[in-house]
Amino acid sequence: MVDFPPTFLLKDLLDVDLIGDDLYLGHRKDSSRGRVFGGQVLGQALMAASKTVEGDKFVHSCHNYFIRPGDSEQPIHYQVHRDLDGRNFSNRRVVAFQNNKPIFSLTASFQGAVKGAHHQVDMPSDIEGPEGLLNENELAVKYKDQISENYFHLINQYRPVEVRPINEEAHFIRTEKKNRQMAWFKVREELPDIADLHRSILAYSSDLTLLSTCGRPHALLWSDENVITASIDHTLWLHTRDFRADQWLLYVMDSPWSGGSRGLNMGSIYTQQGELIASVAQEGLIRINDF
Repeated sequence: MVDFPPTFLLKDLLDVDLIGDDLYLGHRKDSSRGRVFGGQVLGQALMAASKTVEGDKFVHSCHNYFIRPGDSEQPIHYQVHRDLDGRNFSNRRVVAFQNNKPIFSLTASFQGAVKGAHHQVDMPSDIEGPEGLLNENELAVKYKDQISENYFHLINQYRPVEVRPINEEAHFIRTEKKNRQMAWFKVREELPDIADLHRSILAYSSDLTLLSTCGRPHALLWSDENVITASIDHTLWLHTRDFRADQWLLYVMDSPWSGGSRGLNMGSIYTQQGELIASVAQEGLIRINDF
């Protein structure tokens, strides 16, 4: 297990070490909140599953449940179960656990290269490109007077994925009520040509801003003292084998429904050329406490 400093590389953090029979140990990163970022567990679990799949098969879907909060002070173990190895498809289940208790589960399907009829929903038109947009760190400085001191320090730290919200609509800035937000993102480091790594980093990144979308129609922010949020489940479909997580990608996020202290969020991820490379769905806890 590797412990990482405040500045780190995702290609190292998301790697996992084989320590037993399809049992892997995740690398650890300290967190000022004491909790492990859900995208880290998702990315490491997917990496563990990918290491057990041979040949030219790549993950095309993974379905995930966040069961318990991860403790950043404790190691995370990933047990992989090989449910199927067929001619065209392989299926894997992964359970992440700490202190002998499951904290996360993943079910993933891998497919070999095949041809088929193709269509996609087009990327929204007239979208401002990433060049010239402020990233989240710069927006935190610009809107510092609207952010609590504790939350400002939480936001304004090194992040391995650079996020540039469109219209400066970062998840910590209150805007008009609506059920859509969009942002460009890419990993800051240069990545090797390892397809499984790019997929694991995309899985990590898909959990960065999506959950905040269901708070937009109600003018609720993660940083509000009376708002409690947490991911419940998260599904990622990958539509292509050829994309790079170190090039700009557009994340279009919508929330079709919320209720019962839960919010549903949908995401579409496009390249700058307009290719839809992934779709995401996430339900999360969004509870409002009355003090």
